[in-house]
Amino acid sequence: MVVSGPVVIMVVGCDPAVAEQLAQDVHAVLGDRVETKVVDDVDEAVSAGRQITSGGGVVPLVFLDADAGDERGAAGAVALHHDPTLGSTRVVLMTRTVSLRGVDDALTIGAVHGMITRPWTIQGLRPLLAAHLATHLVEHDPDRLDVFVDLIDHDARQEARRRADRQRSRHGAEPDQVHPLLDHTVRPAELEARLVELIDQALGHPPRIRVAPGTVLIDEGDDVGGIYVLLDGVVRLSSSTPTGERILHERSTGPIIGVLSLASHQHAMLRCQAVTDVRAIPITLDQLSRALAAEPELSGVLLRVLLTSLARRLRRSDELQVELDQSLAALSEARAQLVATARFTAVGEMAAGMAHELNNPAAALRRGIEHLVDDVLTLVDDGSVTEIVRHQMSAPAIPTAEHRARRRELTAVLGDRELADRVLAIGVTDPDEARELVRRSSGTGPASLERLEASARLGRTLRSVTGAAEGIVELVASLRAYLRGDDAEGPLVPDVDVAGGVDDALRLVSHRLDEVTVERRYSPAPTITARPGALQQVWTNLITNAVDAMEDHGTLEVLVGPGRHGGVRVEVIDHGPGIAPGLLPRIFEPRFTTKGGTVRFGMGLGLSISRRIVDQHGGSIDVDSRPGHTSFVVELPPEPPQITGRPDDPTGVPRE
Repeated sequence: MVVSGPVVIMVVGCDPAVAEQLAQDVHAVLGDRVETKVVDDVDEAVSAGRQITSGGGVVPLVFLDADAGDERGAAGAVALHHDPTLGSTRVVLMTRTVSLRGVDDALTIGAVHGMITRPWTIQGLRPLLAAHLATHLVEHDPDRLDVFVDLIDHDARQEARRRADRQRSRHGAEPDQVHPLLDHTVRPAELEARLVELIDQALGHPPRIRVAPGTVLIDEGDDVGGIYVLLDGVVRLSSSTPTGERILHERSTGPIIGVLSLASHQHAMLRCQAVTDVRAIPITLDQLSRALAAEPELSGVLLRVLLTSLARRLRRSDELQVELDQSLAALSEARAQLVATARFTAVGEMAAGMAHELNNPAAALRRGIEHLVDDVLTLVDDGSVTEIVRHQMSAPAIPTAEHRARRRELTAVLGDRELADRVLAIGVTDPDEARELVRRSSGTGPASLERLEASARLGRTLRSVTGAAEGIVELVASLRAYLRGDDAEGPLVPDVDVAGGVDDALRLVSHRLDEVTVERRYSPAPTITARPGALQQVWTNLITNAVDAMEDHGTLEVLVGPGRHGGVRVEVIDHGPGIAPGLLPRIFEPRFTTKGGTVRFGMGLGLSISRRIVDQHGGSIDVDSRPGHTSFVVELPPEPPQITGRPDDPTGVPRE
């Protein structure tokens, strides 16, 4: 029979402004289908409720103003619950906080059915009103459901009616053919729905609560006096650590909260907090015991749901362990790289100091040799001697085979092999000039020839000393250029001669090349815009890696020539054992090395840094390896993109 009286929603104990706002929002959602009545306290609410029901009306919902931690709010809800007139009315607490503390007893007896935090929104209020109206009306006045068709859809109304019919006509659960624990044909969602049905049957549709995001259902360390069965929404399980909160489960939580602590008689091991709007059934230990006794099927379904949830949590724990192991490995790798980079920086600083200290004396040595040559030639003041000295200072060394051939030719002319050697040492190779030299020197005796030989030796000595000084100066210049590679914030340099940079790198590692044959094959190549010091790090790393692969002996090939799109191509080839195919994808990883487990030049960062530098210049670096032949090819464009970051900084990437 349809009741013709009004549907009234009461607001109890609110500030007048809050009550007025709530009344307006309820009217905005429900319109004239309900009336809103504001009263000052619970006693007035009870009195008003009796008047409404005596006139044929119904009070499906009461909003009670009270902070969650305020026991007066919970006491008011209990008083309404025990009133014969309003005992079936659903009570929603209005709070400023998101905690369930202080309302445990009210939840246990079903006096509180939900919570809403201030300030609320109409979007959040609408589903709350729909849920509580549907729950109340299906149990106590199902004929009014059709009045709220825009809030409660057809499927929900039909399901509500079926649930009510089952509840009224329940005669006990029918025995299953297969125990739920063993029935793997039932999907988890169906099993969870069956769990809720059995709980409703056993406990007479216990009250549901609605909580807002952030609400703490169970706090870590709390006494657990019951469980929560989640109907809608997501909750998070977390624990406190010295470094902050650690989230353990969220999507993997499952629908049952608190049963492990309850079963083990322990305080709550984890904190349970709502992530979204949550609807749940709070069930006390006493209620759970009664339900298990009343519904034999419930124990099997509960166990199956619990095991499924625990399996989901266990899988998530395994995933977390894997993620932790990966994070620790990455952290260890990053730490090792930072340590190696710090060492590399320290070496660079020492090398910069050495280069600075060597630069001035090396320059002074070169200038001193220039003055020494001038002074010696001035003191000698002999045209023939001066000519020999100058010739020997600039003449290249004669290859051994050519020296033998010329000695044989002069011996045939002079008739004396020793004399031929002495003439060659002076720098005379033409037979006619040799005869003339011997003729002119014979007039003054052997001393004249010895004087000319001494002049030649002086010239060769000055050439060697000058070359050594030039070598020191060039080495210092190469070292300074190499160290400039650490300055990744400096300006780009136009017209960089890549072949010259490769030569600088070869000069820097010349101490490693004593037993290595270096074959340079340079073709005319354009100059490019780049940071030459940074590129010199690349050439040095590639050359030292090649020498390492050949164990400091063999043939090293270095090719420089024109590249793609007007750029430059550099190739470094060694004839060592090669790189295993399985290792090729990893050779550019930081600190990856195949040098017998030890790290030499570059501390395991050489190829990684080289790749970053080449990438920053907009180029490419590729490797091809097989036994006896390994080739690294670097292609550099004529103009790089804008470069950011340091060569040894993993965040440094090219920016177009």
